[in-house]
Amino acid sequence: MSKRLEVEIEDAIYDYSDEIGDEDYGFVFDADGNLKFVFVPEILPDKPPKNIQKIMKIIGVIDLQQFNEDLTLH
Repeated sequence: MSKRLEVEIEDAIYDYSDEIGDEDYGFVFDADGNLKFVFVPEILPDKPPKNIQKIMKIIGVIDLQQFNEDLTLH
């Protein structure tokens, strides 16, 4: 992810920081539908909510914990 894009995403999250809670999930896609950014709760439940599980299946993610690590998505 480019530094410019990373800053834009951080700014967007900051703009909505009052609405985003510590236990919220977020998935950001580009105009072509490619996954650009994900945020998840720092302390993940053993089993994510069913709607999050559906999103995980669609985008091919098995373990959300990977998003609590330093990871660059391309």
